[in-house]
Amino acid sequence: MSRQTISLFMWGYQPHFRHSIEYLARNVLKELGVPVDAMALLVGVRRPGYANRNPVCVEPEDGQWPLALFDGLVGSVDDIYSRHHLQNMFFGDEQSMRDKPEWMRWDSVTTAVHRALKPYDEGQSVRSFVGQARPIGDFYVAPVIQVPEALFRKFPPLKKRALRDKFDRGGGYPSLIHAALATVLDEATNALQRPEPGRNIGEEMRRADEIVRLAAKAFMHTPGLAISDRYVHSDLFNRLNVISSLLYEGTRGVGRLLLANPKHPGVEYLLRFRTPVRINDPRWTRKVLQLAGPSAALIADIEHVYGLGRLLPSHDPEDQSVFVVDFLDHYNWELRCGELVLLRSLYGEPTLPSEIIEADAFKSNLARMFPASTETTRERFWQLFNAAAHQKMGSMIVIAEDAELEALRLEAQGTTIQPVELSVELLRQASAIDGSILMDPQGYCHAIGVILDGVANERCTPSRGSRFNSAVRYISSGTLRRLAIVVSEDRTVDIFPPLRPRQSRKELDDYVRAFTASSVHDYHASMNWLHLRRFYLSAQQCTDINAALARLEALPKDVGEIRFLYSPFRADPEFEDSYLID
Repeated sequence: MSRQTISLFMWGYQPHFRHSIEYLARNVLKELGVPVDAMALLVGVRRPGYANRNPVCVEPEDGQWPLALFDGLVGSVDDIYSRHHLQNMFFGDEQSMRDKPEWMRWDSVTTAVHRALKPYDEGQSVRSFVGQARPIGDFYVAPVIQVPEALFRKFPPLKKRALRDKFDRGGGYPSLIHAALATVLDEATNALQRPEPGRNIGEEMRRADEIVRLAAKAFMHTPGLAISDRYVHSDLFNRLNVISSLLYEGTRGVGRLLLANPKHPGVEYLLRFRTPVRINDPRWTRKVLQLAGPSAALIADIEHVYGLGRLLPSHDPEDQSVFVVDFLDHYNWELRCGELVLLRSLYGEPTLPSEIIEADAFKSNLARMFPASTETTRERFWQLFNAAAHQKMGSMIVIAEDAELEALRLEAQGTTIQPVELSVELLRQASAIDGSILMDPQGYCHAIGVILDGVANERCTPSRGSRFNSAVRYISSGTLRRLAIVVSEDRTVDIFPPLRPRQSRKELDDYVRAFTASSVHDYHASMNWLHLRRFYLSAQQCTDINAALARLEALPKDVGEIRFLYSPFRADPEFEDSYLID
């Protein structure tokens, strides 16, 4: 029997533990609405006084992180430890003084691993998040999660805030993504302290939905830290959820709250309460929210509501000292700083805003779907898309190859018009009436206020509104190419069918070849890459991959060995060659 051995051995379940972190991180990001290729690795540094032949270990040892990345890591840990800020710290209890050297060692390993990964991050366009190290056998082990750097271009974080004084505890998390990944790593660190981490997969760490809620609570400390002279711990996330859930005399709470220091020079008061309203009294806060309107908002910090007011035109949103809470509907609110939406909460479930679509990706997909369109018309559709996305009302634009014929067919349930190039101003006026706007790929509008038809299908969902489901039914029922841009009343923006990035044909072929030739020791990287790109695989490629999966599954296993293999691959019926680039 061919035995599976681990040369860089730390403990027996290290592959299983790493896989569970990676799986959890991907599920957490998926819960937030940003499914990305998060990767996990473990870095072990030999503990002082131990004689293991490996000064540093990396799991997986056959992955994309060569051991040479961590040359000099032991020396770096020792150097950081010798200059650690706790060296001259004296605690009032004897137990803390005994624990202090170990605390410093844990933190020094974490810091050293983070520094060692910086050149790799810059070269591979990723960002590494490193959790606190803990001792396992001969090593201090630090869990690491890496995500694409592009994620933070789509969801820009807040700027790092300068510390006001030596007692300032910092600015919190710069984004909900940072808070979520930190929470996953906290779970991993806690699991490392239990016996044989990785042995009981699925039972050692919290579920993804629990982690997302914990991350949202942690992230909502960020506004409080930014605006308060004296920060008081508060569960702002849950408080805002309760406020948004309450009705006032049967009406839903819609309005705005400015989170700011009450003495902020950029805030103008229009009305000031003699006795501030305590924000932890949700019914009273909900009652005064009724005062807020388009031209005035409640002024509050994390403890009190002080009155009604507005931001002065002179306020610079770039200083990130004022945050806005928009109550959009019943149990529906969002947090933003300037125009940057940081978090949305719908019925207590936190998410990121609908993923921002980049201009190049939008226009590239239009070119793929509608080859007859021109660069000029694609630019016009991009402008219309942005105008629709930023409207304060729901709307829907349908682009269809057969728009002229469809306008005539649906004449009884819409208003047909003489074809006209749709401008942003006309879009805003046409959106004032119910129904969709029907356009052709050349940018001409053929009908407005159209009530779409179509048959319900598996892509319809009761969790979304009628406008979204109407688009799904209509697009799915046609045989010609159609695309819908849906802006819901709750400001969610969807494109159906979903936009997908185009994929390199050569890269696909290379990874299929690598996987089909792999052994039980090196199949993980290529299999994971292909799993995330199932949509782009042809029927023949799926057949080749499935044969390799069956071969790997049939190979003998060592006692206690668990082999992670994905379910069989199948060609996606919606895939077509236009998604591939040479």
